Amino acid sequence: MQNTIRYFVSFIALGLITSSLGPTLPALAAQTGASVGQISRLFIARSLGTLLGSLFIGRLYDRVAGHPLLAGSLLAAAIIMMLAPLTPVLWCLFIVFIMLGMAAGSINVGGNALTAFVHGAGVGPYINALHFTFSLGGAFAPLIIALFAQHPNSLRLSYLSLALLIAPAALVLLRVPSPAPFSRQAEHHHAPLPMVPVALFVIFLFLEVGGEGSLMGWLFSYAVARGMDSQLAAYLNSAFWVAFTLGRLGGAILALRFRPRLILIPALVSWIVVALIMLIAPASRALMWFGAIGFGLAMAPIFPMTFALAQRRFSLTGKVTGFFLVGSSAGGMFWPWLIGQFFNSHGPQLLIIVVLINLIGGSAILSVIISRVLLRPSKMEPLDGKVI
Repeated sequence: MQNTIRYFVSFIALGLITSSLGPTLPALAAQTGASVGQISRLFIARSLGTLLGSLFIGRLYDRVAGHPLLAGSLLAAAIIMMLAPLTPVLWCLFIVFIMLGMAAGSINVGGNALTAFVHGAGVGPYINALHFTFSLGGAFAPLIIALFAQHPNSLRLSYLSLALLIAPAALVLLRVPSPAPFSRQAEHHHAPLPMVPVALFVIFLFLEVGGEGSLMGWLFSYAVARGMDSQLAAYLNSAFWVAFTLGRLGGAILALRFRPRLILIPALVSWIVVALIMLIAPASRALMWFGAIGFGLAMAPIFPMTFALAQRRFSLTGKVTGFFLVGSSAGGMFWPWLIGQFFNSHGPQLLIIVVLINLIGGSAILSVIISRVLLRPSKMEPLDGKVI
């Protein structure tokens, strides 16, 4: 359990990294003299780095000691965060965020894969708790950024503060030995990778994380475009993350009793309902707060419960987790970029429309996953007394 707690600390740092870009996007645009469309490509840069880190660095968790690799990724992320506000050239900033994404991808694979290795088929509550800690970090980052909002050097102070919070997470990992690499476990398990189920999960994560990433990245700009001042919009963004955190906590508690699909389906339906309500009166200030909180609560359990669902069918090795995060990274790269290209010309309501499209597509894929993957008997399903 002590190792699991260390992975939780790493995911707090990952949350700080992930949620920092959205609220600082206008300041980064001003720093580089970029337009909204141009600066939105930072989402592509970071997600491309996450994709590369998940695909290539992530596989190393199957072969080498995980703790030094995870600690090195955390230290690299902290250093790169300090470089971001010192980079006034747009293409150089793209490179910085590609490197940040690579570090974040390694942290993401490492936390998920090592937790799954430690807890096996009973990983559900732990993977939800892991992602709950991610949302804790995500909730704190906008508050830290808002704290420096009126300072002349707000961008530098914000990123420096976040970097100083991320770096200590590496130290708690270097003090203890790593679990055995997955390659040692794999010597006794020669079952081929089920490509069709893996592909379905990857497509679902491409759509679902596309919706998540769009809201995480553009909610602040959406609120500003609807007339909020930047500081209040930062608090709205933080309210979203607080709700997201509570949703992750609730998901972790529910995972102790219910199987993943009984959490996934209501969460996805609730998310769709909130998006539809947001389209009724998009200029309403009260509705913006309702949407921020509703989105956070509804989407929170979906990503970790997808991993818990997959773990019941096949082992979440570093390779498999890397594939999943390639899909999620591609979604987090493409959909926020698409919104950025048309945000000014088509208005902020584009954010809600794109999210709704992702949810409808994700619902269709989830129905296929349930019928083709979950409802078939599997030796991975433990008789744990959970509600079917």
